[in-house]
Amino acid sequence: MNTNASMFDRLFAVFLDLLTFIGCACGLLMVLMDESEIANVFNHELRIRDNLIKTLIIAVVIYFVLDIFLTRIFATTPGKLSMNCDVDFHMGNSMIYCIIRSFFKIICLFTVILGLASYIFASNNIDSRSFHDLIAKTNVTNTTRIPRVVGVLVVLIGISLLIVFVVRYHSILGINPSLGLSNFKIFEF
Repeated sequence: MNTNASMFDRLFAVFLDLLTFIGCACGLLMVLMDESEIANVFNHELRIRDNLIKTLIIAVVIYFVLDIFLTRIFATTPGKLSMNCDVDFHMGNSMIYCIIRSFFKIICLFTVILGLASYIFASNNIDSRSFHDLIAKTNVTNTTRIPRVVGVLVVLIGISLLIVFVVRYHSILGINPSLGLSNFKIFEF
């Protein structure tokens, strides 16, 4: 019998999903664009607030679409799979329920007050069902149909792509990787 996943597992799974999806998007950027194109995009985006908002909207839409399709096909996302969680649909895993669930999940994720209220509600609920679970008639269980190692590998690949992107394009992103190690005499030549 399936039991409901803890809210800590679910919250950590969302964090892993965000890192994985951002890492995959960065990997896609590295494949499709060269360094000068990425520099143009980031320099232009970081200077113009409207374009930054457009970029964030595109990122939310990508997260929404990936969440729909992964939940529809596998009944889980890489973060949930890594945490050994699965989405159980009470009315059947149909595309409409996946869309409804993902839509309200996005709203709860990106609106702080509603997300906090949903988390508190689910933590005090015996079924651990948040607002998007109640609306879509789902619950998240602590068992999966796919081996957990698959989710761990996908998350590690996504995080690795994100790290490679940040290390490779740190100057474009405006990140100073200096740890202040040059102040130590051991690093003098």
